[in-house]
Amino acid sequence: MADVVYAVDAGLAIITNLMKGAGTEPKWIDQGTGTTPADPADTAMETPGPEDRTVGTSSRVLTNVANDTYRVVGTITKTGSAAGITEVGTLDAITGGNMGVHATFGAIHLEVGNSITWTVDTALDQA
Repeated sequence: MADVVYAVDAGLAIITNLMKGAGTEPKWIDQGTGTTPADPADTAMETPGPEDRTVGTSSRVLTNVANDTYRVVGTITKTGSAAGITEVGTLDAITGGNMGVHATFGAIHLEVGNSITWTVDTALDQA
């Protein structure tokens, strides 16, 4: 479980754009080694890893009520020898783009060639 997770400011703009039928879906997943806690003002990964972003599969799932959560699932295979993975994010493009969600957490150590499957949920709450 992530220590700090935000649907960042740009992510909120993505949500409202999609409600209007405009914009692009934040289904690209990136991982990195940044150690600064996630913040609502984040616009990019702090320290992207050497791996390319992967396009995830998106769906709507139930957290509290039907279809209240946007889920992106994707697998990234470790290619570089960077330190442990400490951040993950969803973005709306393979390069650059707008960040939807950013999370930071304690290091996950993988050997080169090992993969991690990310499940990134963005739950909308009526509170």
